[in-house]
Amino acid sequence: MADEPFWEIPVEPPKSHTSKKPVPSSEVDGSPPWYPSGLTAEALDASTLELGIRTPWGRIWGWNYNEALEASWWEKPSGTHWGVWPSNVDSVRVVAHTQNKIIVALDEEFIVHIYPLQTGSDVSTLVRYKPWGEILKDEHVILPIGGLQNENGDQLCLFPYHEIHTPQEVAQHLQNRNELHALGGAIGRVHSAFEQEATPNTEWRWNARLKAIEGTLKTTTLWRAPHTKHVQGLPAFNISLDGILWGDDVTLIPQPRPLVDVLLCESERMPALATLANLEQTIALRGGFGESVPRVSFYAGWEAKTPPTWGGRSLRNLKGGVWIWRYEAILLELARARAFQQPEAESMCMGWLNDVSRIQAKLGVLRMTNLGAKSSLMLLLISLGTILFAGGPFTASSIGIGRIVLTSAFLFLAVGLHTYTDRNIPEPY
Repeated sequence: MADEPFWEIPVEPPKSHTSKKPVPSSEVDGSPPWYPSGLTAEALDASTLELGIRTPWGRIWGWNYNEALEASWWEKPSGTHWGVWPSNVDSVRVVAHTQNKIIVALDEEFIVHIYPLQTGSDVSTLVRYKPWGEILKDEHVILPIGGLQNENGDQLCLFPYHEIHTPQEVAQHLQNRNELHALGGAIGRVHSAFEQEATPNTEWRWNARLKAIEGTLKTTTLWRAPHTKHVQGLPAFNISLDGILWGDDVTLIPQPRPLVDVLLCESERMPALATLANLEQTIALRGGFGESVPRVSFYAGWEAKTPPTWGGRSLRNLKGGVWIWRYEAILLELARARAFQQPEAESMCMGWLNDVSRIQAKLGVLRMTNLGAKSSLMLLLISLGTILFAGGPFTASSIGIGRIVLTSAFLFLAVGLHTYTDRNIPEPY
């Protein structure tokens, strides 16, 4: 495997950071990027993956993917295949190992994503569940046309042959403001296409996910949030940096559910913002964004293609907003860093988490002022009611004047607290 390419963009520390040049995790112990060497002392043995790998976070299931790297295996594969299946294969070329798969070219006619460690059937379901396949057929996505699976989920998926960008090419695209805007738009189109399949807000389950992740990682942070009714769950369309094709139009290739997500928490219908924030943090940790390429370009591209109720005030933080999903994304990045032995990434994630208490303290004050504004408004309405419906003349009496003064005080208090809250909410970008 040493002569096979590893597809990996190492984490980039801040320019003020004085540590050594980041080293890809695959160079630490020679294991491929998809093997969680930080969770097990067992050396990689493809022939025993179907027996499972025991880790402190749970058992990981896989299969002997080496079989699929032989051309003869494709004539009589072991397992249940669906869709298009190439039975006459002359050559199998490994293109790259990534953090969740092996990319293989079959006769330069198909691109195959082999999932050595299985994490469910998110990829194949996008096609095999016909309503979703119909929804996505007109979008800028490349969907699988066939595959192999067993009781643990997808083993591999076949795609029409397409270009594979190198990590260096992707890193360059991440520095381009217009291309990040286009990427946000491409994700927004997919999310909007799934609007009719959205499920109602299940914030208690999303908060339970956070609790499960925090508990396993043993972080000192704790963050929960309410969400507006416009924050809805969507079918899973996972995105990773190696699943983005850059061109005149950005094209997305669906990815499997992340391994650490499977190990740490239950599968849930997640909001569009969760997917967006996850990719945002992945890009940020790998050198993307900055003064010349701000996050707003990425989110503005997404907002331009999604329903108005999904953006705007839904991004604000008193009702969850994007910050709670950034927090979850950092927790998952921390889990990846530990699972795949990425000390630089772990250090950066811990640095981000050290600021959580400061962010929460500010949001706590703003929630109190927001509650005060609403309470003042309610008292204002009650006071107006007593003035309007009280019997007899009152303006000349001391009681009437007192009511007017009290009503005015409630008005100024409500306006003042609302203005303070609105001006001090952290920007979503």
